[in-house]
Amino acid sequence: MSFTSHLRNKESPIRQFIYDSAPQLALAGTRGRQGNMLASSFGFDNLIGLATRLPIPEGVKDRKGHAIVAGMALDYRLRMDMPGFDFEDTMARRGLDTLGANPDVVPRGKHIHKVLTQAFDFSYLNWKQQDRHPFNLARASIYLAWCESIARTGPRQALSGELGRRIRRAKDAVDLMMSIDDSLLFDIALMRDAVEPLLDEWNRDIEAGVEYVANPRFLGSAAVGGADADLAFGDMLVDVKTREAISRPWVRDTLFQLLGYVLLDLDDSLGIRRVGILLPRQPHFAVWTLDELFDAYASEVLRGLRVDFAGLLAENIKRGSVVA
Repeated sequence: MSFTSHLRNKESPIRQFIYDSAPQLALAGTRGRQGNMLASSFGFDNLIGLATRLPIPEGVKDRKGHAIVAGMALDYRLRMDMPGFDFEDTMARRGLDTLGANPDVVPRGKHIHKVLTQAFDFSYLNWKQQDRHPFNLARASIYLAWCESIARTGPRQALSGELGRRIRRAKDAVDLMMSIDDSLLFDIALMRDAVEPLLDEWNRDIEAGVEYVANPRFLGSAAVGGADADLAFGDMLVDVKTREAISRPWVRDTLFQLLGYVLLDLDDSLGIRRVGILLPRQPHFAVWTLDELFDAYASEVLRGLRVDFAGLLAENIKRGSVVA
């Protein structure tokens, strides 16, 4: 079972432990006076009141599919503008290699792998150009999102629907990349531009010596079938969320996802003491300290929580619920 599956399953001991670690946050936004007061104290209402300035473009029929690809692609697009981005060192590359190791698991798998391999080179060359057009970078990020979906869900599931049909129809990489809908390209380009001031600020801080880790994994990740966040910046862990409708339950659950990552960092290798949610569609960047979320000094509670969580993760492995 993956980490996200644990978080969605209210019967999961993993989820229960994470939510129990911050009882005040768990009550925030629930029904009643106390839930309302706690939601306000955690700043939920500030996010709920934000206007969605960059909604999914009109005319998009498969809004869910668009949202999934746009979210994954934007993560890559932002990382392209930050130091150390490497096409080879990505989950997307792992997805391409997974398919290449056994292409026959999907119809016309060899053709699909050939076209995706060509598209890898096509995307890399567009990224390396000095005068990089925003749409070319958006195309490259969408391609990387496609390949990442193969790594995360497996070739059969990732290529069983529209994506597989699209690649099978493509004559070559150029044909595939030019088939990407303009609405998706515009969406990614606009969201990236909306957060450009924050990117510039982060890049200046990185030049000044602030540590930055893209797509960080954690010591406990393997025990929950894999778990990785979007980026770690200094003492802050950040997730990028391209959600349109912001609700109290969604904010609460997103914060618990981030707290789950904090707990999975069993050896405190990243030194996380703050978490942030970046909302490009609004656009807005919200930050909380761990002291706020735990309603206690993180320095006093984290060690004990992680020790107990490590024990639970060990039990999870013994139960054989980890998906390889």
